[in-house]
Amino acid sequence: MSPPSSPSLGPTRTNSKDKRKDSSHIPRPPNAFILFRSSFVKAQHIPDKIEGNHSSLSKIIGLYWKSLPDDQRKVWEAKAAAALSEHRKKYPDWRFRP
Repeated sequence: MSPPSSPSLGPTRTNSKDKRKDSSHIPRPPNAFILFRSSFVKAQHIPDKIEGNHSSLSKIIGLYWKSLPDDQRKVWEAKAAAALSEHRKKYPDWRFRP
């Protein structure tokens, strides 16, 4: 009697990490919070021991984001609009497809 063949695993799913490695993958344009978060981390407002824990990091930065005055938040929204405009120029046919 021969051993059973390996079961079919069905259709393969793409992993988000696989997309980042693919040279043809086009990233989504950053929103206002993503730009704020990136700037916040670069400015080193967070201690090194927390910076490695992305869950805690996002919670802390989220609290700062929620407490931002409207005028400062509008600055980040304007930066996000500029990033979106630049993204549309660079990738005119790109559409978000989750």
